[in-house]
Amino acid sequence: MGGLLHPRAVAVGAGVALAICVPAALLAQVLDESDTVDDNSSWLIVLFGVILIGMGIGGYVAANLRLDAPLTNSAVAALAAYLLVQAIGAVRLLSAGDDVTWAAIPFFALLSASAGMAGGLLADRRARRPR
Repeated sequence: MGGLLHPRAVAVGAGVALAICVPAALLAQVLDESDTVDDNSSWLIVLFGVILIGMGIGGYVAANLRLDAPLTNSAVAALAAYLLVQAIGAVRLLSAGDDVTWAAIPFFALLSASAGMAGGLLADRRARRPR
């Protein structure tokens, strides 16, 4: 896998995903913790959708930078962005004495990687389309 994974493409894709996802996640957290919205609010679902789209865009960017391995780079870029945010969040929760939902982390990691791969598929398909 070393020849297929391009650190620069992954880093740029992850950075793009973080630029979109972090503000949306912070807004969702603020809305939820301030009791501005219910746990079942449509706003939280919309913001979750923005996060998934952000992962897809990050994957698209990573794949577009290295079209020789679009799915690998797009999945790893989205996964790296997710894991970075999760690591920071877990440290914050643990230091505050709150619980971390460990079982949800692998599920959302796979969901993030899948969203990134969807973006990678779009980039690959666009690149292969005859002009």
